[in-house]
Amino acid sequence: MDVNRHPGDATKGPEERFSGDVWLWPRIGATANAEVRNVLFTPGSRSAWHRHPAGQVLHVTEGVGFVQSRGGERQEIRAGDTVVCHPGEEHWHGATPGTFMTHIAVTDGPTEWQEHVADDDYHA
Repeated sequence: MDVNRHPGDATKGPEERFSGDVWLWPRIGATANAEVRNVLFTPGSRSAWHRHPAGQVLHVTEGVGFVQSRGGERQEIRAGDTVVCHPGEEHWHGATPGTFMTHIAVTDGPTEWQEHVADDDYHA
C-alpha cells in the first residue's frame, strides 16, 4: 500500500488533445489500470474526440459544460452531474463559451485520441 499525500502538480493539457486552455491535476492518483484526476476547462475549451476501451466516468464539480457522443446531440452538464461514457464510446467534453467547468475524471485503461472537435460542431 502507498500513501500519496501529493500526487502531482497541475499541468496544461497538450494542444494535440485539447482546444483552448485545459489544466489536468492528478488530484487522487492512479493505479496500473485506473486514473483519477481533476480537469479544469477554461471558457470555450474542450477535449478532442476520444474513446476509452474500458469506459470513463465524469463528475462535474463546478461550472457548466458540454458533452457529446459521436452521432448524438450535445448536452449541457452542470455541477453535480455525473456522465458515464460507455466502453468504446467516442465522445468529447468541455466548458461552455462563457464559463469554466471542472470535473473529476475516472478513467479505466488507456485513452485513444482522435481529431479535434470543429468549432462549428462545438457551437452548434
